[in-house]
Amino acid sequence: MEINTEVGPIGAEIRGIDLSQPLAASAYSEIHEAWLRHGVLFFRDQTLSPSAQAAFAEHFGELDVYPFMQAVTEHENVIPIVKEADATLNFGGDWHTDTSYKAVPPKATLLYAVEVPPTGGDTLFADATAAFSALSPAFQETLSGLSGIYTPKMVHGKGGGYRNVSAKDQLGGAYGGNDEFAESEVEHPLIRTHAETGRKSIYCSRPHTHRVKGWTREESKSIIAYLTSHLTQDPFVSRLEWTQGTLAMWDNRCLFHNALNDYHGHRRHMHRVIIRGEPPE
Repeated sequence: MEINTEVGPIGAEIRGIDLSQPLAASAYSEIHEAWLRHGVLFFRDQTLSPSAQAAFAEHFGELDVYPFMQAVTEHENVIPIVKEADATLNFGGDWHTDTSYKAVPPKATLLYAVEVPPTGGDTLFADATAAFSALSPAFQETLSGLSGIYTPKMVHGKGGGYRNVSAKDQLGGAYGGNDEFAESEVEHPLIRTHAETGRKSIYCSRPHTHRVKGWTREESKSIIAYLTSHLTQDPFVSRLEWTQGTLAMWDNRCLFHNALNDYHGHRRHMHRVIIRGEPPE
């Protein structure tokens, strides 16, 4: 197994490994260590059924369930993410960390490319730990004392972006349901401490953080926008150009990502698995 770190400011490509086959315990440990060190890992040229993808993910924790998408028939923890050639809306098309509106958000996401467009459809990853470290000590201290109200309602709720564009048609018949949860709110810190590394990262996002606790929505939008702009500067961002058979595994506790929607007229089909994390602190 080889680890190539020449992929940008964040991330690493793992070479010389077949994830469809059982690995030695030492290999899983090495992958886990690389994941904690680099934030996101890329595995090229894999051939993974939904069951094989889920089996690999289970070596890193308990598999979680995504609340707004039906799983594929083969495995209850693998959801299809499909943008058809005639659709205009894509899934995950803004800077965010996955499902941060849950009381216990997933620590990891594993996304596998089943079918990719000839060009476009890349995913950007941003290092929220390095971005936090680049802030002034005084601003770090101020942010570390703030909590946010996180909710799916801005995306999945009655007035959310997906509901306003008939997302069930745009994202496929697997999308929908869970209306009560779509309006729910939870409280998390704006800056979270990684449960395994102890490092601090920016955690609030435009799609999922409705407001800073004790602040109005309008007051909150400006600081969330500033932090998003700050953490998505080029020195913190790597770009993954997908190819069929690529698996990406990223750490939602310290990375943001953004799926680019620049391949209209072409189909993109991915399979996603999430791994249960811990309550943000």
